[in-house]
Amino acid sequence: MSDTEETIVHYASGNVREAMFAALRAAGHDPARLRAEDTNEADHLHLGGKHTTAWIADTLALDDGARLLDVGSGMGGPARYFAGRGATVTGVDVTAEFVDLATELNRACGLDGAVTMLNRSGQDTGLPEGSFDAALMLHVGMNIADKAPVFAEVFRLLRPGGVFGVYDLMGTNELTFPMPWAITWESSHVESETAYRGYLEGAGFDVQRSMEHRDEVLARAALMLQQGGAPLSGALILGEDVVLRRQHSIEAVRDRQVTPTLLISRKPE
Repeated sequence: MSDTEETIVHYASGNVREAMFAALRAAGHDPARLRAEDTNEADHLHLGGKHTTAWIADTLALDDGARLLDVGSGMGGPARYFAGRGATVTGVDVTAEFVDLATELNRACGLDGAVTMLNRSGQDTGLPEGSFDAALMLHVGMNIADKAPVFAEVFRLLRPGGVFGVYDLMGTNELTFPMPWAITWESSHVESETAYRGYLEGAGFDVQRSMEHRDEVLARAALMLQQGGAPLSGALILGEDVVLRRQHSIEAVRDRQVTPTLLISRKPE
């Protein structure tokens, strides 16, 4: 099974839309008329959640009108957040169920003019060369066995001087499973920061900055675990063992088996 197929099998359930809409209604929201923040943490599926999305937005300091590519865009939470700050966002994801739901949520939030979702692979988007000012990949690399072609495609899509932010768990794959992104080690593709740097530099990027987000993630861990199976949380797609998966991931961060790391690279002018 390819890593693309593994990802689809892991995340697609066939009822994500129904679960999301039921959770939104239970929270007092009309799924047809929403604000981006109404989905809470359910569509920010990286460690640190939407607070980390905001931190990444501040760190990259994208100007209003920036053309942003979101690789592995999921249900579109980060894309909608960036659109709310003035970016025009294109998201690509291999899970059709996520793309369809994200498109519907974009429309409900009045952001369908600012966010476009495509059911495509990050290594073969079919998008025009040099058509983006910046790109993001948030907790996607752990599901990608062969990262080099994805980074090469992002390099092609960025204009000269464009920035690429990769926020992943970097370290060893010798972990306690299940994890939020994988049930077993065979479908987990965690790698070291050194490996990421090699892939980025091999694609042509200049790696300019490495930022650990460990302390911030651990500070928020108790709150995230307390949410547990709350409807508008990661439980929406992670299932009944969401608390166990989160515990394993936080323990791995605490024990420094993996580190939440933001690598910032640029395409040379």
